[in-house]
Amino acid sequence: MTERFDAVVLGGGPAGLAATAYLLYARLNVALVSPDFGGKVFYPFALRDVPHQDTVWGTNLVYELAERVSNALQQHIPDTADIVRRLDDGAFRVKLSGGDEIESRSVVVCTGVRAQRLFVDGEMDYWGRGLSYSAISHAPFFHGRKVAVIGGGERAMAALQILIPLAAHIDYIEARPQPVADRDKAEVILSHPRIDVFRGWEVQQIVGDDYVTGVDIVGMNGEVRRLPVEGVFVQFGLLPNNSAVRDLVELDQFGHIVVDEHCATSMPGIFAAGDVTTICAEQVPISIGEGAKAGLSAWRYVAADKL
Repeated sequence: MTERFDAVVLGGGPAGLAATAYLLYARLNVALVSPDFGGKVFYPFALRDVPHQDTVWGTNLVYELAERVSNALQQHIPDTADIVRRLDDGAFRVKLSGGDEIESRSVVVCTGVRAQRLFVDGEMDYWGRGLSYSAISHAPFFHGRKVAVIGGGERAMAALQILIPLAAHIDYIEARPQPVADRDKAEVILSHPRIDVFRGWEVQQIVGDDYVTGVDIVGMNGEVRRLPVEGVFVQFGLLPNNSAVRDLVELDQFGHIVVDEHCATSMPGIFAAGDVTTICAEQVPISIGEGAKAGLSAWRYVAADKL
């Protein structure tokens, strides 16, 4: 017979650890499905003269949550969820990527997002060493430095808007052009005197030593240029890891799980928190708070279900 838990948490990042901690506090029978603990805090960001330990807010709290969860958790499953199905009695069956199945009265989805990549030479070599996928997380570290923003659409415009007051100069390479909601506002941003715009150019590679030092781009006529920069922001967008539940819950146009103020989804018994949701903030402390809220909501749901 398949074991049935009170709650299954999918994802062991900041949101998942916080949700699990509160469910354990409630003395519920909990399973955490995650290859590891910590999520994004294990991918620190560093620049020349900026040590990595200063770049991720909330790291110490995540480590504290990880220790608390690992000491109390009876069932950590080092796997990922393949698909979640609702059963006739209202509970859920979770099929794991490894083939096993578990059942639960409730599910808390904290599976995060992944960035849309460039797929060019040097990208992974300098990820976290000058190359970032999140301007809201790392822009302040580039105060007074030259940077490149690579992307298109709303996310790229938002990154430029954040960086204009901070960076000494910005090279914007418009790769994979995407529509923007306010074209007039976009033109105002792109006309700023500290921004050089490269339309019709493609990124060839990211270069550097220990850290990013430049971006090689190639024009439509074959001309190759090296832009000397200390930072690169790849801003195409985020891809929510929603595949396990996308047929059960409402998603927004970008694939984020729609949640209400209690982290409840459109499916009773399924809750979600962190960047996989419409409350995507790309910040560890916010993910922790949302995870705690989702854990509390799942606790209330299970308590009512047991009456």
